[in-house]
Amino acid sequence: MSISVSEFQLAMETYGAKRLSDQYGSRYKIYVPCFSVGDVNFLHSASYYVVQRNARASEEIMNQAMAALGEKYPGDKHFWWGEIHSVKGLLTLASLLEGKYSKELVDNLTNETYKKLLANQMFTKNIEFPFIGDSSPKMGKLIRKLEEFSTLVNPFCNQAVELKDPIEFVDGKVTTSVDASEDQVSLSLMGRSACTEFRSNPYKWGFFYDATVYVQIKRCNGYINMRHYYENGVDEPEDEVVYLDYKANENTYEAHPDDINDLRISLKTGLAWKTYHEEEATPATEEQIDTMIKFLNICNKKMKQRIIRYMTTR
Repeated sequence: MSISVSEFQLAMETYGAKRLSDQYGSRYKIYVPCFSVGDVNFLHSASYYVVQRNARASEEIMNQAMAALGEKYPGDKHFWWGEIHSVKGLLTLASLLEGKYSKELVDNLTNETYKKLLANQMFTKNIEFPFIGDSSPKMGKLIRKLEEFSTLVNPFCNQAVELKDPIEFVDGKVTTSVDASEDQVSLSLMGRSACTEFRSNPYKWGFFYDATVYVQIKRCNGYINMRHYYENGVDEPEDEVVYLDYKANENTYEAHPDDINDLRISLKTGLAWKTYHEEEATPATEEQIDTMIKFLNICNKKMKQRIIRYMTTR
């Protein structure tokens, strides 16, 4: 698991920890929040975990924290050697340091932290696709599948489903990571044999939906990576693209006849190409569009089975 700067800061604020001056992260020289609980200062690494400074929790407290979360030694989900990797781990350790720990308290604080993070309007507002105007019936079908894809990668924008409280899924069946600032958000969801990522920065570059699912087709274990992204023209030429990469047999480095390597179709131009071969782009064929739709259908089904069903009440 990992804990973002946003998760760390909001969890500490929700807990009521004392805010200290920002410091350089323990791993990278980027200013990050710092909080104190008793004699222990908690500092984000500026990567994906939190460390203790000034003083450290005793071995007895650390053992209690691990036991409370069902861990016997560092190196599991919540705690590594000298590192804290989850909101729940952080809140468990903080409350134990002050003699306040109860499972109910930690669950309530964890739930409140994620509710606040996910209330950001860049998660809850459905993003409009820039290039969904006049198109062929086949491209129209592809766009409808992409619209479904986007609400599965970021289910918090889908008003048609009722989501459970975050505490019911964030560190259980669906590992969740959230980062949010004034101009950029990211959301990662990981279930059994499936993971998704949503990122949006409408002021600088655009949006990005990504899903990787592991599948068995024709008795071969492979994986599908689907991506839908928009470059808004600030750093790169404006375009909106759907991307597919399919490895039919992940157990070998050798090419498989069914592999699909890096197929991209632009919703703006209708052209298809492979990365670094844009000069060879040609109008997307019906076969290529059908291929995209086929693998989007597989991805959407797997995301529902392996992630979304654990997050919704119905």
